[in-house]
Amino acid sequence: MSLIYEGFENEVLENAINNSSEKRLIQELNFKYGLKVVDRTVSTNTYQPSTFLLADPSGFMVGRVWTDKEGEDLIYNYRTPYYRKDRGSDSADRETIHSKKLSTLMATLKRNNVIPPSSGIVNKVCKDVFNNGINQMESSFGSSYKQANFNAEILQDMMRAIVLGESPNENTLTQCKETLDKWTDKDRIHTEKLENVRRFFGNEFYAIGADKLNHLVIGSVKTMPRQGTSDYSFEVVKPFKRVKEVPEELKAITLMNKVHAEGNNVTKFYSNIVPAISGYIPDLDVVNVSIRHVDEFNCHWTFVPCSGL
Repeated sequence: MSLIYEGFENEVLENAINNSSEKRLIQELNFKYGLKVVDRTVSTNTYQPSTFLLADPSGFMVGRVWTDKEGEDLIYNYRTPYYRKDRGSDSADRETIHSKKLSTLMATLKRNNVIPPSSGIVNKVCKDVFNNGINQMESSFGSSYKQANFNAEILQDMMRAIVLGESPNENTLTQCKETLDKWTDKDRIHTEKLENVRRFFGNEFYAIGADKLNHLVIGSVKTMPRQGTSDYSFEVVKPFKRVKEVPEELKAITLMNKVHAEGNNVTKFYSNIVPAISGYIPDLDVVNVSIRHVDEFNCHWTFVPCSGL
């Protein structure tokens, strides 16, 4: 069985694994969790080791592994941004679990649920970003927040009209009509937001993520019923997969998205197709979500409704 993620096999990476002291750890992680190597980072810095990057079956990067020496002992290391120890010398150390014994390291990973199951990876890794996509769409319609600036005299005049049946003065009527017109428009905006979020995110849509390696992680999801005012959770419809190129059915819309971004002076693209911008594009019915820090674990995203393809 190959220890390299499908589509990313190459002789150099295969030889690097076979000749490495990390191979036993990689084999154990593959056997227990289905993790596979996507790439190897080669470091020339004495204080930063070369590492193997590992993805879960859905293609999401979940950790990196390496070994180092402590005297005559070989130390196995597993680092992930999805788990933090209570103690550590710095952020990197708190994210790293290490042991002289491979069995001890594997037991620690299991005991602390360090590696998230594939079934829950989307809502652990992408939930905030996907909800940001919903916010991008909502904000494109404008604000639906209602506010009024009635002073005490006008409020008193309105109370007299309601409670005592007196006729309000002309100034009160004018301000009430103007405010009512504004609030009616806010109701329209609110309705448009709800209808479009339900149409786009409540049905199946493609999520196209691009990371620092210029790899793509693509799958389809839809929102699950919302609990109160909490953020949406997402149900995977078509399983995610890590790929090097956009599949045929998404080439046209992603190219149009890129051309639109270039027309708005965007010059930064990941995997040469996902723009480093955020916002909803009504003409294309596409949502882009840019994040502050893109790395091997965090992507820029483009969302496309499946119904439009």
